[in-house]
Amino acid sequence: MKKNPIPLTTLAVLLAAPSFAQEQSGVKDKIHALDEVVVTAGKMETKVDKKPTNVEIITRDDIEKVPGVVYINDLLQKVPGLWAPRFQSGVANDGNFSTRGSEVKSQGLRVMVNGIELNKGNGYVVLPRIPLHDVERIEVIKTASAEYGDQAVGGIINVVTATSSERVEAKVGTAFGDFDYGKAYTVVKGSIDNFEYFFDLGFSRSGGYQDDTEYDPINAYTRLAYAINDSTELEFHGSHMDSEGVWPSKLTQAQFEANPQQSPGKASVFNNDYDLGALVLSKYFGDDILKAKLIGKDEYVGMIFSFPFGEREYVYTEWEFYPSITYQWQHPIGNMSNQLLVGVEYRNHELTGKQYSLTNGTREAKLRDTLRKDISYAAYTVDELSVTKDVTITAGVRFDAYEQDQTGRVNPANTVSQSDQAISPKIGATYSINETTNLFGGFNSGYKSPARTPGMAYSADLNPEKVYSYEAGVRGLALPWLSYNVTGFVNQYLDKWIKSGPEATDPYINAGETEAIGLELALGAQFSNGFFADVNCTLQESEYTKYAKAGVNYDGNKIPNVPEQMLGGTIGYRDPVWGQFTFTADYVGDRYFNEQNTLKGDGYWIFGAGYKKIFEKWDPQLSFFVDLKNLTDEDAVVYGGGSPGKEALVPVYGQQFLVGLELMF
Repeated sequence: MKKNPIPLTTLAVLLAAPSFAQEQSGVKDKIHALDEVVVTAGKMETKVDKKPTNVEIITRDDIEKVPGVVYINDLLQKVPGLWAPRFQSGVANDGNFSTRGSEVKSQGLRVMVNGIELNKGNGYVVLPRIPLHDVERIEVIKTASAEYGDQAVGGIINVVTATSSERVEAKVGTAFGDFDYGKAYTVVKGSIDNFEYFFDLGFSRSGGYQDDTEYDPINAYTRLAYAINDSTELEFHGSHMDSEGVWPSKLTQAQFEANPQQSPGKASVFNNDYDLGALVLSKYFGDDILKAKLIGKDEYVGMIFSFPFGEREYVYTEWEFYPSITYQWQHPIGNMSNQLLVGVEYRNHELTGKQYSLTNGTREAKLRDTLRKDISYAAYTVDELSVTKDVTITAGVRFDAYEQDQTGRVNPANTVSQSDQAISPKIGATYSINETTNLFGGFNSGYKSPARTPGMAYSADLNPEKVYSYEAGVRGLALPWLSYNVTGFVNQYLDKWIKSGPEATDPYINAGETEAIGLELALGAQFSNGFFADVNCTLQESEYTKYAKAGVNYDGNKIPNVPEQMLGGTIGYRDPVWGQFTFTADYVGDRYFNEQNTLKGDGYWIFGAGYKKIFEKWDPQLSFFVDLKNLTDEDAVVYGGGSPGKEALVPVYGQQFLVGLELMF
């Protein structure tokens, strides 16, 4: 099939346009030195130059450069080493991610807002639950974490919402576009004496790229904080999402070539209702912090799918009770700065999965009714020791244990019990040679229990999945206007999970061992004359190293849907009078769609362009944007499965024109 390699000249074009930079004073307002940026995603506040991993910070300024943000994937294109399919067809309800060559899936990456996880109880990520209308920054860690454990085997995304020192700040906005897309939202935030609040409410709809598809979510998020006294603060976090929609059908190669917008067969409908409430109590003892969290979740999902053998209805009800306590202790050792984090967690999770056969939309028989209960315990500690102001060593370890019972209430054979435990260590170091160069490297490990499998796919024979991650790199400011990072990584998965078949009830199996080796690069430029540019590149090989299935050995085969090359770039110009112009290019390289490596997808380019203008002197302020996604209307496959002649392909979202307005009070 046709190759589409990354031209080396593309990298030069993306950065050369504004290379005639003139006066650079004031540029550091947009590009910060590493020792100025504080990261909270690791539960322990620390600066980027002390983190022994290639943590990525998407700043408020980065977010403002993307005019038409629909989902967080529109922003994650800036993150090397992270494959977040941006152009999913039809309904992008579940978030599919791959970090550093891992399997593309909706589980294994912990997504948080202000430190509160929004993953469903079984680990699933639902993208529209993330409030994106007023975000201060997004922190991304792409490796397993001793601090987070079970649901963070692939890393962490932490969205930090904005705050305000004013009594009331508000914004309202709307956006419209092709494929019947429409959105309306409001954000209200402020501070009154000891009280701080943030509220984000959004409504949206989309007809979807493929025929007869739709998605209509309502999403609300709130954060309330009250300072009881000078040393004690209480926070409440709430999240509610209610949505319904129709999923598109996947396509064969022949159907894709004939018309990528078709959705053959009967519609697959769904509806869901997610609620989350969390309390956080923070007690300060000088520089030390005691933090207690209590998270509760209540979730419902209903789905109807059509198969060649008939229609099936799936109903999931799920709840979770999740308390945790951490203590961050600042205590020098001699002349060395030192901070220690210790924590304990308890998680009680229950999931009921029911399956019915349908005839003309009427339930005929209950085929499956399983009740899964799992309880997990964890304890961990992480220490960050600054041997000198330039050298920092970080080490930690986590202990996880779980017990799971499943009761088959239709088929007693589905009644099983299982328990296991794991120890996950980490160690790393950073060395700041000078203001322009920060070296880092580390080893991390992670663990995921079978409790994180989808509701219908449980297998009593499934072993926990473990990952060992190694990385080393260099980052910093090459010039006051140019930031960079380069990182090499190796990820090894043991007892890797692979779904054994296409049906929801097909169990997962352990796929032996897999390995991913890669290199990630990012450059960012910001000039005082208004030009800006960024580029990121990922080169990786991800393959099975020890895997046999049904007597067939797949050692050396590539892991499905993981691109070998990824490239993203932006060129833009910002002017207080003329507004902001941006041009983007994203490349996804060749990848196989099945484990047999008999079905291959070509690489493809997606181009975009946008314009944004803020009338700052108006009262209220008005912001206006126009955004064109998939400028050339590229027909491509974003991911898929199956085999030649029996493909199941998901097309790239087609060309879409978006226009939006926002009033800021």
